[in-house]
Amino acid sequence: SSGINAEYGQHYYITNNLRKKMSDDALPEEMIGTFHDFHNSLKSVEQLLEPYLSTPLDEMYEMLSPIEQAKSELITAYTVNALYWSFLTTQGTKLEQHPLKKEMERIQMYMRKVKKLECALKGVRPPTGHNPPTHQTVDKYAAARFIKRGIGQEKDKTVKKHKTSDT
Repeated sequence: SSGINAEYGQHYYITNNLRKKMSDDALPEEMIGTFHDFHNSLKSVEQLLEPYLSTPLDEMYEMLSPIEQAKSELITAYTVNALYWSFLTTQGTKLEQHPLKKEMERIQMYMRKVKKLECALKGVRPPTGHNPPTHQTVDKYAAARFIKRGIGQEKDKTVKKHKTSDT
């Protein structure tokens, strides 16, 4: 865990030195605003991550339940893979058949499993998700019963109308 903190300190030192060395003159005019926005966003992310990076991983995990630990591990794995995916995309790599795609799908599968377990422990139904079933079936027998009952009710109404008009 101290290695992570040392790496973070080294990263912070490098990014600060790059910021000092890189002046607005080195950037094209149309990029200056974008660079400053990116710089401010990076600063806010660094501030948000600082408490996590300054706390040793062992101490942080002691505060978490096993479910929260699993979620933390999965989020970390997914984030690292997503960042690598972004890097590969910037390099022009075709990712449709890349092993990284399967790895990210595997992580998502485990995220769903942890979510189901978490819901089961809380006693609530797990979320159904955003993907509707790809193949829906109709219960033919139930549909036939509904239709017969509906037709039967319509016949009863027409018979009652005719009886009342005859009298």
